[in-house]
Amino acid sequence: MEQHFIVFFLDEFHRGAVNHVIHFIGFTLLGYGLGSRNWRLVILSPLIMEMGHVFNYITGAHQEIALKIIPLQWLAWIIFVGLGYALTKLFRKKMK
Repeated sequence: MEQHFIVFFLDEFHRGAVNHVIHFIGFTLLGYGLGSRNWRLVILSPLIMEMGHVFNYITGAHQEIALKIIPLQWLAWIIFVGLGYALTKLFRKKMK
């Protein structure tokens, strides 16, 4: 049975300890950047997360589709930034 592309992207494409650590660092910078309104960190976060994909590509994982999946990666990042921004605004209002 063939796996749906989104399931593949969220599961198989993001396998590996190095990729997980790099994505954790990227998401941490994204969260801190949104919380502190430091847009440099927000912009830096997807570049760091992309290094996890580059590492997987260099080590031979999913080379045949790595370039085709870039638009989905950026769309996912935009969604995370939008959700994160909305959550930080919501928490700021509740804190006041």
